[in-house]
Amino acid sequence: MKLIKLTPIAVVTSMMMTNAFATEAVLNDVVVTASPMTAPVTVEMDPKVPRQPLPAHDGADFFKSVPGFSIMRKAGTDGELSFRGMGGSRVNILVDDQNIFGGCGGRMDAPTAYIFPEIYDKVTVVKGPQTVLYPGHGSAATVRFEKEQKTYDKPGYDVHASGLVGSFGRHDEIVDATTGDKGYFVNFAGSNSHSQDYKDGNGNKVHSQYSRYSASTTLGLTPDDNKRFELTALRSNGYADYADRTVDGKKFLRENVTFKSQIKNVSDLIEKIDFQLSDNFVDHVMQRDGTMGGAFMGVRHETQASRLTFDLNLAPNLKAKTGFDYSISKHSSDSMGSTPFNVDAELENQAVFTELTKNLSDKDSVIGGVRLDHWRAYDNEGANMMNVVSSTRGKSRSDNLFSGFARYEGTLSSISNAKGYIGLGRSERMPDYWELISNSSNSTQQFLTLNTEKTNQLDLGVIQKIDSSLMSASLFYNKIKDYVMVAYSGGSSTGVSNIDATTYGGELSAVQYLMPKWKLGTSVAYTHGKNDTTNQPLAQVAPLEGRISLNYEEGKFTHGGVLRLVAAKDKYDANNGGIAGYDIGKTGGFGIFSLNTTYKRDKRTTISAGIDNLFDKTYAEFISRTGNVTSVTNLGYVPTTRVNEPGRTAWLKATIALD
Repeated sequence: MKLIKLTPIAVVTSMMMTNAFATEAVLNDVVVTASPMTAPVTVEMDPKVPRQPLPAHDGADFFKSVPGFSIMRKAGTDGELSFRGMGGSRVNILVDDQNIFGGCGGRMDAPTAYIFPEIYDKVTVVKGPQTVLYPGHGSAATVRFEKEQKTYDKPGYDVHASGLVGSFGRHDEIVDATTGDKGYFVNFAGSNSHSQDYKDGNGNKVHSQYSRYSASTTLGLTPDDNKRFELTALRSNGYADYADRTVDGKKFLRENVTFKSQIKNVSDLIEKIDFQLSDNFVDHVMQRDGTMGGAFMGVRHETQASRLTFDLNLAPNLKAKTGFDYSISKHSSDSMGSTPFNVDAELENQAVFTELTKNLSDKDSVIGGVRLDHWRAYDNEGANMMNVVSSTRGKSRSDNLFSGFARYEGTLSSISNAKGYIGLGRSERMPDYWELISNSSNSTQQFLTLNTEKTNQLDLGVIQKIDSSLMSASLFYNKIKDYVMVAYSGGSSTGVSNIDATTYGGELSAVQYLMPKWKLGTSVAYTHGKNDTTNQPLAQVAPLEGRISLNYEEGKFTHGGVLRLVAAKDKYDANNGGIAGYDIGKTGGFGIFSLNTTYKRDKRTTISAGIDNLFDKTYAEFISRTGNVTSVTNLGYVPTTRVNEPGRTAWLKATIALD
């Protein structure tokens, strides 16, 4: 008799296939440990709900609980997002539909470094190239951080406030308050966060402390039910120490001004018009440690953008969203702090797009869209931060890009209460600043020769909701032509090149009540990647991962635990990767167990507590920066191959919502 080997990941998968007991219980989590797909290709999340593991003060760690996402740790904050093995600008990160670009050529300040999720009202992920509506147009996923629109018919207010304390000196303070009356509203949102160096499971300190704050104010006019005008000003700043390099971030200044207007019910044809102007300015300062005399380096990145969209009723069952995007982004730097800032690169984008939704019936629909982008890139790099003069200085390039998709969504007759979808998408991506300028080789003039990246992806999946159970499955198959690969040697990039690649895989999630008070959650995420040009594994693809969570609900209390299981990874492509990092070597599998408990006194007040990594496991993710801290070992830090994750971490969070 042949025995079947039952691995931990197989256990997770088998649990997801079981039927649920039908009850009237609600599936909403009080502490989120995994976020399933809620609509075809879409995951929607409430960032004001506590999550486990505890998110850092950035927009990357927030996604640790979303199947398919991986986070590259650099220290305590400022992680780098990757989805299905795709990182960098392949994951399009938007804040109120604006692109935020960091400045550091080594990605110390990825866009997520300037985002604290809890001050927003909704976070949405669109998987794959299945939308054309947004600037930047991510080929792997589109991530949107959004503030909801509040209106008041009479004097009123809404307040969300929270405070958190945790291990390693961690504390967060958050407030998001809005007040208004018929005709106007005012919003203030602020955050403050700090953490000391954390320790890994061996008790070794990791060079990782940080401190951040953000504050924004929005003034709005609502003269009637169909008109809305907003003006927002935001400022944030902070510092962060890094465990993956001998440079720390001493300044992460972001200043933003945004004007929005919205007019609804313009005519029978025009349902809504939205217009937006924005200016995002980032000023980032890095400082070397004692190995280079404490030298300062500065970079700045300013992006000015405009956006105009129309929501149209073309027919009773046919709607369209069409519009225009424009942005100009200027990157500037000094030379080891010794010269004035000079603009070293400029990227300009103009785009038109249309997305159509046709309802074939009450249960079936077809969605499709096209996007045309015109890009212009200009290399003005004289002596850069390392005093290297670009061989393409003064030259420019222009590219016209085409992207589009079509998707069918419909009720499945073969599976009760289930909706399925299948879509085909194409995304053409312009290489970003880090690929065109920062990591390009001067000798081969890669700024001019690097091709645009073409993604052709098939997406399909199903979502089933039965009383107190929710199951979702999403699969994809992807062929990428002219994938942009970055090569490294000795920890430094040696240039970029185009290859062809294939990826496939998917995510499975399920939440179900086993009994009226017991809720089981399971998820599995897997991506396989291949470099078709060299017949090697595709670099920077995370291993198979699964989660099992179990919650017990009793009155106002909820108690839960989550087990995260990650498989070993022995296939890699050493010294190749993307703009954020490269493959180092193989990793072993690991399991991390965490506990949480919540007391929900009423709809306004929630107190949550948790212990992440309960058994103090020492581990590092496959996608990780090199743990290079040799120059600060005299301060008690221990060099590691990768940046180790935090050891046992306890936290307590209180949330108050008033309206």
